[in-house]
This record gives sequence, C-alpha cells and structure tokens, in this order.
Amino acid sequence: MKRALFVTLCVFLGLSNTKVFASCTSKQSRPPIEVKMSGSIDHQRCIAGQKATVTFNRFPATMKEFEQVRTQIGTEPHGAVALQVMAYEMFRRDRDLGLKCIALNNVSNHSGKDSSPIRQLTSIFREGNSARPYQMASFLKGATPENGYNPTKPYTIEVFSDQGRGYEESNAYQTTVVRMYIVTSGRDDKQVPISVVKTFKPDENSNGTYFIVTSSPLYSRCKEKSFRNEFKGLD
Repeated sequence: MKRALFVTLCVFLGLSNTKVFASCTSKQSRPPIEVKMSGSIDHQRCIAGQKATVTFNRFPATMKEFEQVRTQIGTEPHGAVALQVMAYEMFRRDRDLGLKCIALNNVSNHSGKDSSPIRQLTSIFREGNSARPYQMASFLKGATPENGYNPTKPYTIEVFSDQGRGYEESNAYQTTVVRMYIVTSGRDDKQVPISVVKTFKPDENSNGTYFIVTSSPLYSRCKEKSFRNEFKGLD
C-alpha cells in the first residue's frame, strides 16, 4: 500500500521519466551502510610493516550516515583516511553536503569553500575532458585505469605505515602526527602519503577522533582512465 502511494506521488510530481523515477525510488532500495576495519596503525609510534584496511558496501548518502560512520571508525587513523575518501566523493555528488562532511573530518585550514583542497576538487570534478569523476575510485581496491576505475565490491581502502618519514610531534596541534600511505592505482608509485592528528589544540580539539591534516595527493588528478572501459560510478 505504501509503495503504491509512493509511486502515485512520483507520477503526480511528474517524475515518470525513467532516470528521475529511479532516483525517486532509490532511497527505498538503498541498503544499510556497512563498514568494517581490519589491521591496525599505532597511534603513538611508527611501526614498520603495519597495515590496515577499511571495507564498506557503499558511500554515505546523508550527513547523518557520515556522522554514524565517523563515530564507528573515526577513532582510528585508517578510519579517518577512509572518511576522507568518502567525504570527497560526497562532495563530487553534492557540493554543500560534501563541504559539511569534509569540515567534520579535517583540521580547519584543510576545509572550507576557499581552501586549496576544495578549489582543486572543484576543478577535478568539473565537466570537461580533464574531469576525473573517478578520482576517489582510484583509491579503492581493484580499480585500475585499464578497467575504467571500477573497483571490486565491497569497497576496500588500504593503508600502511610511512616507515620512511615516521611520526612527528606537532606543537601546533599538541599531539602526534600519524603518517601513512594510502594505496592507489592512479599514480605510478601505487601509494601516496596522508597524515592525521587527534588534535588537542584548545580551539580545535577533535575530542578523541582523528582529523586529516595533509591529504594533497587525494585531490591531485589521478591518471586518466582507458577509453576502452566506462567508469560505472560508485554506490
């Protein structure tokens, strides 16, 4: 009965077009978001060989979902990295929603409409020959330029400790900067650096969750995909 009324409402609103109708019904069919973590990255000292993954079935679609996922995984360094990929993809889909999620997961100078990351993301996601709608897919396991950046499911983000640079103490954030690499197929070296902090800065205390402090490779254009395979989008 409820579905019949929902269909009637969509038709009444003029949403009979197949694509629009699909978006009208998508909220009903969207499965609950499921996120799992494995492995570990030490919070206080860099340990050689440490690896961790975050696996999830789809990207958050609302602020509430993003907050729920952040509560679940944001207290771990690799959780914050996965949240950054999620927030940037959400920005691609919805600028206003994405900005709010990015602000929640980053130190203040790393977010905001006029910040360098946001300006570069806007350029990357803009329509045109140089656009990279698959930018965040390049950080998901199984996605490659050759296969159109279509990842395996469920989605998996892989990180490992940055043995070369190690950790550092930050007076600005009054805490340890945790340095890692995130695995990507969008660069020749297959890995790019990213850093997080659990800041105790008086005017920017993260209250036990991690903030991204550097992630420039995430908003630097990845390799262009092969013309032979279409990018099918992300759930």
